[in-house]
Amino acid sequence: MRDLTREVVAIARGQPVEPIEEDDEQASPAQSPPPEKASWKVNVLHAATERLRGAADEYIAAKLDEIEARVDAKLGEIEQRIDEKMLDLHRQLREARDRELRHRLRLLKITLLFTVLVAVLSLGYKLAIKYWAG
Repeated sequence: MRDLTREVVAIARGQPVEPIEEDDEQASPAQSPPPEKASWKVNVLHAATERLRGAADEYIAAKLDEIEARVDAKLGEIEQRIDEKMLDLHRQLREARDRELRHRLRLLKITLLFTVLVAVLSLGYKLAIKYWAG
């Protein structure tokens, strides 16, 4: 059983399978498998490990696709939030600019009104001086 486990691990690692050498005292012709049987066992183990590798690769690819889909969804959500915030900021800036322009226009109107008032007072003063002085 240990030999089988070692062979499976060696094949899974991609290492060549070497027959395990036993001591001369323990080795007997009846215990060592015939070369055809050992070759068949290696082929079966190799096929099993290839199927396992293929299944593992497919599983990993499926999980990576799933993770990529989640990441894409999150990025799409983040991009949508950023776009909404940008639109909100543009709206706020436009409102602030409009308030500033209204305020400056009001100040210009008040300045013009006082300038006209001072001009009228000055003209009235000049006329009054001519009328009383002259």
